[in-house]
Amino acid sequence: MSLLSPARAGKRRALAPLLSVLALAGAASLPMAAQGAVALLQPPRQVDGTRPLTLTLLVSGDEDMRRYAVPETLEVTASGDLAAPVRMTLKRTGSGPAILNLRRGENRTISYSAEWPATLRGLVRVDVTGIDAAPVLVTLNRAPAPGEIPPAPAIAAAPGNAGAPADAVPASGASGTPVTPIVTADGTPPPAPADLRDAQRLSFNEPMYLMFGLHNGANAKFQISFKYRIFEGEDPNSKSVLNNLYFAYTQFSLWDLASDSRPFKDTNYRPSLYYYLSDTGVKNSVISRLSIATGFEHESNGRDGDDSRAVNTLFVKPTMYFGDQTDWHWRVAPKVYAYVGKSDNEDIAHYRGYMDLELAYGRPDSWEFAATLRKGTRKGYGSVDSRVTYPLARLIPGTAGFLMAGFFYGYGESLLYYNQKTPWQFRIGYALSR
Repeated sequence: MSLLSPARAGKRRALAPLLSVLALAGAASLPMAAQGAVALLQPPRQVDGTRPLTLTLLVSGDEDMRRYAVPETLEVTASGDLAAPVRMTLKRTGSGPAILNLRRGENRTISYSAEWPATLRGLVRVDVTGIDAAPVLVTLNRAPAPGEIPPAPAIAAAPGNAGAPADAVPASGASGTPVTPIVTADGTPPPAPADLRDAQRLSFNEPMYLMFGLHNGANAKFQISFKYRIFEGEDPNSKSVLNNLYFAYTQFSLWDLASDSRPFKDTNYRPSLYYYLSDTGVKNSVISRLSIATGFEHESNGRDGDDSRAVNTLFVKPTMYFGDQTDWHWRVAPKVYAYVGKSDNEDIAHYRGYMDLELAYGRPDSWEFAATLRKGTRKGYGSVDSRVTYPLARLIPGTAGFLMAGFFYGYGESLLYYNQKTPWQFRIGYALSR
């Protein structure tokens, strides 16, 4: 028997539909206890920057019944190389239910899209807010080839359902295994990734290290070296001079640890401006990859008087790779140069010659054995600078860089001593790059 008055009972009956609607809306907006697993599918490595960014979520059911409230938008942070991050709001494409009900092993894909900001160029990192997914890296290509029709954005699909629209793609199996996305519309594989060493706008140039000597003077030496891509055009595959013009800076020092005051014996400063292609596209049964660099380089030790040394060169440096670059392989890089200025060291070619020959054999995740050879124009003059590196993370998980050992013998370890034969020196230390 109801204790409510007729007026109150009527008011309660009138509010019942409204309360039901509010309850459903609240349930849809809150994370559900039985929520489907959500993953972000990897887009192609290189995307057409003139078309919208499309990201696809994969929602999987891993219990007897799962429910997932589908958001209408995705908030994304896009960060260009050495550029401030940009906020993007991607809207859901296509139609579909607001709540997905999934049985065990079922999958659904949901796609979102938005226009790329005009300020983004080159390598871009994309982070999705509110989803526990790793960020993705893509390279924007804003300049499709003339007459070429840009491919349609990749659509992730379950096996046996290629080309099916997003929002309604059930998985064919019941194992719950994540589906593999289609990377391009025509099924072709994505472009080969650029060398990780050159993927960033600011990147390593020559090896960066600090090593300590163990023989005759116990001197240390260290080197910092980086390069910067001055202009980044719309086409990441462009081979034009402007789009591949780099400024580089290398600084090398010999540090005397045997003397009381621990002085720096010599420091060499080497800025350069050059054209550089990480991958020229040349590949055959022998050469797996060919890089090329050519430009101008200045080297000096910043001193005056009798200790002043300086040299200007024009150089060409092809780098040839032999073998699988993900496994054991050879790298051969002859740097050929012509002197266009030799201040206070006119006879430097007698001791240094006209070429540095770099030879290396190794594997990216293991040992690398390398040496730089010089041969002067006079008999008996030259040098050998060899090094061995090994990834430190293989020994101490969580670290980075490389353990390094080096051996030098010959003339001109630094510019000040270009015409002096120094005692052999063995050093050990740490390298950021090799």
